Amino acid sequence: MPIHLLAFLTFVLFLSTQIGVPSLPRLSAEMGANPQEMAAVLSSALMTLVALQFISGALADRYGRRAVLVVGAALGGLTSLLCAFVTQWQWLLALRVLGGAADAIAMPALLGLTAEISEGKQGAFFGVLRSSQGLSFIVAPSIGGWLALYSLRAPFIADGLLSFAACAAIFVFVRGGKIETGHALDLRELARVFSQRRVWAFALFAVVDNFAFPILAAFLPIKVVALGYVEWQLAAMLAIEAIGFAAASFFVGRFSDRVGRRPFVIIAQPLIVVACVGLFFARDLPMMIVWYTLFGLASGTTFLLGLVMMADVTPRERAATTLGSFDAMIDLVIFIAPLVAITASGVIGTEWVLVLAGLPALAAFPIALATRETKI
Repeated sequence: MPIHLLAFLTFVLFLSTQIGVPSLPRLSAEMGANPQEMAAVLSSALMTLVALQFISGALADRYGRRAVLVVGAALGGLTSLLCAFVTQWQWLLALRVLGGAADAIAMPALLGLTAEISEGKQGAFFGVLRSSQGLSFIVAPSIGGWLALYSLRAPFIADGLLSFAACAAIFVFVRGGKIETGHALDLRELARVFSQRRVWAFALFAVVDNFAFPILAAFLPIKVVALGYVEWQLAAMLAIEAIGFAAASFFVGRFSDRVGRRPFVIIAQPLIVVACVGLFFARDLPMMIVWYTLFGLASGTTFLLGLVMMADVTPRERAATTLGSFDAMIDLVIFIAPLVAITASGVIGTEWVLVLAGLPALAAFPIALATRETKI
């Protein structure tokens, strides 16, 4: 089974979390939601995704990764189509929760399949997987915004049809090997894996991005607008950073299979610190684009290789359980980081928060120096 098939399926399945975002605020408002309820609708899919990955990976290892992928794709398609027909924001919220559950079901299975077929090329294969996931976050809002010009419900119809097409592709093309072999959940084995100190080092390398990115995504637009720039210029800066993130995932993964993971992780940490400090001092959009692109390249590197190093030490037969739990654990920081930044901004100011975003990378640098190479 080629990795590019998995990459395509990942791209299609994760459109569901983003393609409807441009239309969700106005659609939920038209259904009577207040600002707090609108925020709940927007964030519900991601919250479910993080929470359920702890158990969905075990289901993939127990009942087969192909079967779980089919269920996830079908559930994602159904919930998206139903979003196009509901008339109350409460139903929209419930369907978004189920859409997040669909992605939570699919992601650990995709990680497990990637680990299974990588055969010593974890860097390249996981790089392709993560870059395709990142590409969906670049493309989906643009597609959703374009479709919303015709109808606020059109993005959900398009996503539902794409998800069902992915479901059919999984059923036809994803076959063979350990995919259909079940393994019972062994909590003692999972606890043994996560009791290793190096696993927490790998988690820190990935957390560096998951802490910094939501802070920058929340506070950089404030600075851009304060400097007098308009929405399309902000959108261009965000898109370029996302391209840098996806490119780093693709190329660094391949190179790390040749020279090892550790050198790239070591280099990425000071680059993130420099980028965050550069964003603090930048006073025009071109320089902000330069520093934010550097951040995307470095954060994409450390985020990917944290997962790849974890995959290097994970037994293949339990890859979905272990990597799904690992992915969920590092994603928890996505919720913590904005709360920390918002609280801190009241004390140190909004611009100093940009520097705060780089502190985990500063802490990760000496740990990266002390961590042993996992690429054998």
